Amino acid sequence: MENYTRRVIWMLFVVVLSVTARAQKSDRTTDNLPVVGDVMSAIRSATGWTLQDNGIWFSAQNCLPNADADNNRTSEPSNKLGRHNFEIIELREIMVHGRQYVVMLIKSDKGEYEFSTLRYNWVKYKQIDYYVFKAEMLRALRPDTMTAGRTYLVNLDLLTGGTIPRYDEHTYLVKISGDIQHAWASKTKSTKTLLWAVMQTQINGNKVMRFRPIEVFNKKNIYFKYFDPDNQQKLLKNFYYEVPLETYSSFVKGLPVFDALIVQPNTFLEYFKRGIAQFDREDYNGALQDFDRAVKADPLQRTFLIYAYMGSAWHQLKNYQKAEEMYNISYDLKPDDPNLIKDWYRMLYNRGLTRLARKDRDGACADFHQTSVYGIEESDKLVEKYCK
Repeated sequence: MENYTRRVIWMLFVVVLSVTARAQKSDRTTDNLPVVGDVMSAIRSATGWTLQDNGIWFSAQNCLPNADADNNRTSEPSNKLGRHNFEIIELREIMVHGRQYVVMLIKSDKGEYEFSTLRYNWVKYKQIDYYVFKAEMLRALRPDTMTAGRTYLVNLDLLTGGTIPRYDEHTYLVKISGDIQHAWASKTKSTKTLLWAVMQTQINGNKVMRFRPIEVFNKKNIYFKYFDPDNQQKLLKNFYYEVPLETYSSFVKGLPVFDALIVQPNTFLEYFKRGIAQFDREDYNGALQDFDRAVKADPLQRTFLIYAYMGSAWHQLKNYQKAEEMYNISYDLKPDDPNLIKDWYRMLYNRGLTRLARKDRDGACADFHQTSVYGIEESDKLVEKYCK
């Protein structure tokens, strides 16, 4: 639990420290990206089944074979990829301005001929397809809400999604984070969405789940046909992935949906999460109450972040004295971890804004000079404006 708490708190750094007074948006720091978290759950193995055009079922590991039985008997490399395949399907968490989202990553094998006309020199490569949606959508995928033998279809209603062919292991998460931030800031509708077809059934007395991801254009006049009751029951008729019920259940439940913790929080992390949700809904008093309860629930979890968040909440309530008091506590909790030090300087920049609101120009300039030296670009503008 301790490692998980630390991981979640790290993901939250980008939330609070990019939130300064909304009345001073032009002065806010903007170089943060939301942080895609570690893998929370995954499907690493599934049997793909396809009903071929000769009436015989054909299976493959982590692959939905093509329906052409003749091609399936050849060594054609493109046919080996099937109509869909995966190396792993991952679920990761990301916090976007206080809201919990899921990043689903489907890593797969792809390939192409260097000379397509001649079908010469087949080149293999790896690809990632990513889909970002609200965490609460996971509830609709849980098997305990389903009747056995019935096909369910869920539109995950993406915030954004995309494809990264030949991805770099060291940079692809940053690229995804940038896309998420752009989608959030621009409020543009995702050009595609992901439908998830799923059914619980039994094979030889063993409970299994069949599923199939369906990527479509995000236009209702295109995807509505899948939701026609007759069509919906046929979605898993001719091809699907199959895994044991326990495997699928662990996959969709492995990432906790934090809304479920809001009703009766008990731990530091639960109160902290609910406080963020309150803050995001601009209920700053409610947020402060939860942050205070979080500290009381586990006084040893003292981190500069929670006090920085409390400072931001008091600032929003225009109680600049209390805001500065919280920022001062955050200041005294300066982290030793070099990975966190930039976020601490962003907190210091926010304290400077609070001091400016209190007409403490000397104190504000002291903070802005420090953050300017560290490289918080917005500080340079404020130094130029107020500190000459």
